Amino acid sequence: MRNIAFVILITLLTLPYISTSSTFKTKEIKKEGHKIEVTINGLKNTDLYLGFHYGNKQFLKDTVRLDENGKGVFQGNKKLDQGIYLIITPSKKYFEILVGKDQHFSLETNKSNFMENLKFEGSRINDAFNEYQKFMKAQNQLSRKYQKRLKANKENNDSTELLEQKLDELDKEVKAKWDDFIEENPNSMLSVIIKAMKNPETPEFKVPEDAENKDSIRWAKRYNYNKKHYFDNIDLADERLVRTPILHNKVKHYFDNILIQQPDSIIPEVDKVLNKAKENDETFEYIGRFLINHYQKSDIMGMDKVFVHIAENYYLSGDAHWIDSSSLKKLKERVQKIKPNLIGKTAPDLKLPQMSGGHAKLHDIESDYTILYFWEPGCSHCKKVTPKIYDIYNSYDRSTLEVFAVYTQVDKQAWEKYINKKEFDWINVYDPYNTSNFRQKYDIYSTPTIYLLNKDKEIVAKRISHQALKKMLEQKVGEN
Repeated sequence: MRNIAFVILITLLTLPYISTSSTFKTKEIKKEGHKIEVTINGLKNTDLYLGFHYGNKQFLKDTVRLDENGKGVFQGNKKLDQGIYLIITPSKKYFEILVGKDQHFSLETNKSNFMENLKFEGSRINDAFNEYQKFMKAQNQLSRKYQKRLKANKENNDSTELLEQKLDELDKEVKAKWDDFIEENPNSMLSVIIKAMKNPETPEFKVPEDAENKDSIRWAKRYNYNKKHYFDNIDLADERLVRTPILHNKVKHYFDNILIQQPDSIIPEVDKVLNKAKENDETFEYIGRFLINHYQKSDIMGMDKVFVHIAENYYLSGDAHWIDSSSLKKLKERVQKIKPNLIGKTAPDLKLPQMSGGHAKLHDIESDYTILYFWEPGCSHCKKVTPKIYDIYNSYDRSTLEVFAVYTQVDKQAWEKYINKKEFDWINVYDPYNTSNFRQKYDIYSTPTIYLLNKDKEIVAKRISHQALKKMLEQKVGEN
């Protein structure tokens, strides 16, 4: 894929170029703690902050007061955790530095332009970081220039070919710089960062000319290769990467953009990633926290299955050393509510009193599909959605679609009055004494809530809008 280096650059534009001559061969003198002397010309008698990246967020670590000459010192008896740190002014402008093994150095810059005037003493890694940044900034400006011209000249084939060639050359130049530094400085902090930013180079796969669906076969090969090699250049057990944006962005991109967005495709990859991260407590904690929160909050239907898998196999199993007993208890309760109604599972049966008398049992419905609808007439959103559901209901005969409508409150008179007025003649049931425990079984905490079940009463969809329900039924009924 062209310009992969520049795509990555957007996520960390401040990453600088390392000259291949900048190696770390001098004998190190061990110094305890950290001491970072800062001089910012043009800024005086004000607070200055030392922050750090933690995944996709930033936190403050320390504060100093700059004197009349713009000088201040961040220091302490303990080493800082290695990573990318930020020097932040009161106006919230900042520049980044690397904190590696050697944490005794000084820097000087100017308020007017931090990066252009930035100089270091006693930190070769930051000299390299600064040099690389300037190189990447220049390359990025050229790339944007060529991209802009390419867009303007898209009808001119000669110009297009030349501009694409220039973009390819820029991309190769950037990658060559990355490779040179990684080869000469394999264990440095900056080398780890650059290597982690590299994506695998996907080869062109040959497919027999007489093969059917050649494009599909080629896509599958590329997909499987990229999935298998995506983390080749990043050590998921290197805790230094936790204090950069790179680990977070890399993991998030993998699960959101590389993998097929289906729980059964994602769960094995969750296990692979977490098992690699387990080699280090800090990376395991960061990735474990990210993944469980990511899938708990996912807007993609069915991803609660991934959430339950992570919770059961890494949290409730006792592996998550960072979670306290109170949070663990709440997590267990949440899993118990979600697990019975995961997509693909048989829906818990409900036997409830009908408005018309007697009882109705959910699993006794013989239609191809059943809408399980939790609602109440006093809910403003229900008033809009319920007539839409009724229109969908009347679009099919009863052998194809039935509605099991559960009134979630206890005012029987108000419920009956509303139904009679609207003439909703589907299966109307309620549970005034909560004997069925439907709220727990179906995780009902708001209305309206819509489930779609198939003939075998397996959950096909859950918590969907009436629009999504209509489209899904049209598709599924059309397939039958």
